[in-house]
Amino acid sequence: MFFKLTTELYCEKNCVKAHAADIAAFGSSALIVTGRNSSKENGSLDDVTDVLKEAGIDYKVFDEVEENPSIENIMKATLIGRKYKPDFVIGIGGGSPLDASKAISMMIANPDADESLLFDAEHTTYLPVVTVPTTCGTGSEITPYSIVTIHEKKTKSSLPHKIYPALALVDPSYLESAPASVIRNTAVDALGHLIESYIHSKSTDISRIFSEKGLSMWKDIALFIENDAYTYEQYEKLINASTIGGMAISHTGTSLPHRMSYYFTYNDGVPHGKAVGAFLASYVRHAPENDGRYVLDKLGMKDWHELGDLIRKITGTMELKESALPECISFILDNKIKLASCPYSVDHDIVEEIYRDSVVISK
Repeated sequence: MFFKLTTELYCEKNCVKAHAADIAAFGSSALIVTGRNSSKENGSLDDVTDVLKEAGIDYKVFDEVEENPSIENIMKATLIGRKYKPDFVIGIGGGSPLDASKAISMMIANPDADESLLFDAEHTTYLPVVTVPTTCGTGSEITPYSIVTIHEKKTKSSLPHKIYPALALVDPSYLESAPASVIRNTAVDALGHLIESYIHSKSTDISRIFSEKGLSMWKDIALFIENDAYTYEQYEKLINASTIGGMAISHTGTSLPHRMSYYFTYNDGVPHGKAVGAFLASYVRHAPENDGRYVLDKLGMKDWHELGDLIRKITGTMELKESALPECISFILDNKIKLASCPYSVDHDIVEEIYRDSVVISK
């Protein structure tokens, strides 16, 4: 078995200010990596900059992280960071800024390297990264993964590096200003992590501890998420389930639903969590019987159809043209790593069946 979680993690209200000393311990200058709006609206950026000012830590803000950040976006921030020369990097926001902060920290720490370093698994030197999540889906605050968009290949890919954040500060109150659609889509992304890490060729008794706990929490989440009205305790459950899902995939990675989602995210702009969620029920359908049944029981579902209906009720449906189906199937079958992550045999017919189960196929 394998177990590794090197990130120091705190989950509590007013988390950033409560752990100002922990942030200050990383040095005298920080590059803040975030998106254009949400961290300003939910107060997380102000919380971080207030802490840095009070501690006398100089900082620069890069607030241009794209949704699904591209290599070009990473390199733009890298050039700014290399001129600034921070001691550490702080990522604030959803999965995009957090993933970007990890890649940027590595590129700054290797100032003579070009973008090819991103895909060179031999190099893992990086600046310390502090993560402050403001959505309830990716678990990126705790995972070693960084997902980037590769325009040349018209898809997304996980970097081969394992860049563990040094410190994660998880405050449920940042979810209070998130749009309902963001809560729904990111919560389903977290569900994907929990399901895919349980039904995975690398799952172990240890990794499944996280999956099992998170799935039990998600059973309660399913009861209130459709109403789009939350208490603080429910925000806490949402973001904690997300972090636990991140702990699970830190040990296994994700599987087919994530790979299948990339076409829709890149080509149609479908939110990541919605795109992942579409494939979860059929992925469970084809799983080894004991594993699939266990997941459904933990979620309180009688069968995979009920799970699919719930996810569609939360995030809606997706459409794929019949003419694009062969390309999508080849995209899955050509990726040996993702195929190996699946604990059951996958061939052309299985992949096509999952697509037809999961999305509306149009002419």
